Amino acid sequence: MTKPNQHATNMLTFDIEEWFHANYDSIAAPDRSKGSNFRAHMDTLLRICRETDCKATFFVLGCIGEDYPDVVKAIAREGHDVASHGYAHELAYKQTIGEFRDDVKKSVDILENLTGTKVLGYRAPSWSIVEDNLHYLEVLEEMGMIYDASIFPVKTFLYGIPTAPTEIHKPLVNGREINLYEVPMSVMKLGGKNIGYSGGFYFRFFPRFLIENAIRSANRRGHSSIVYLHPREIDAYEQKLNLPFKENFIHYYSVGRTQNKLEHILRSFNFTSISEHLKSKYKLDI
Repeated sequence: MTKPNQHATNMLTFDIEEWFHANYDSIAAPDRSKGSNFRAHMDTLLRICRETDCKATFFVLGCIGEDYPDVVKAIAREGHDVASHGYAHELAYKQTIGEFRDDVKKSVDILENLTGTKVLGYRAPSWSIVEDNLHYLEVLEEMGMIYDASIFPVKTFLYGIPTAPTEIHKPLVNGREINLYEVPMSVMKLGGKNIGYSGGFYFRFFPRFLIENAIRSANRRGHSSIVYLHPREIDAYEQKLNLPFKENFIHYYSVGRTQNKLEHILRSFNFTSISEHLKSKYKLDI
């Protein structure tokens, strides 16, 4: 497949979780007896990756590995990264560092047993590595991980470090540069502030031409953009949580148009996994 810009490579990521995994305050317990379309979503995402010749990093919850081991094996079999999203989608900043360590290790053990390959990276549920628990990254370093992709350089009611570097870097933690690459979420400047554009709500909210222009602008400057989505975001008919108006808008706006937008963007730009990008850019032997 020939794409317009063969010289710049962006990163494609998916947070692999069920429709009921969310971290808003005071939401009603979901009725999981209704089932889900998770398998169909995963079949679709893997098909889109094949058809657009893109590799991706799939940040998988440990509990997904327990419930859908065949899906995790299929991700690895098709040449994508299987990375950790924690075990049960709990906010990292609400865990003690010991609970965080146990949570990540539990997920990593499950995923490595399924794929037979080392888990190289981690993304916290709901971007929940923030200033107060930045030192939790040392746990990932101790576990021998290569990268973290948990920091969003914005500020919202749920997450974000607005002053964080916006390019891949090795973060300073407790006065030292740790041996771990931080791969922050892509942002653009709007009204003098950082704002996301290429994943989740931002991907669904902004028109395709704006996202494409932002990716193209980043690529012209020699930078890569990161796309991230959840399986539920490609299906307007999936089960839904009962959420207050603001959270419902953030969680479900324009889910019916996401799949077509994703396919078009993946056909327009080069995308690869985070580990492949790091290997290429930093000559890592991983």
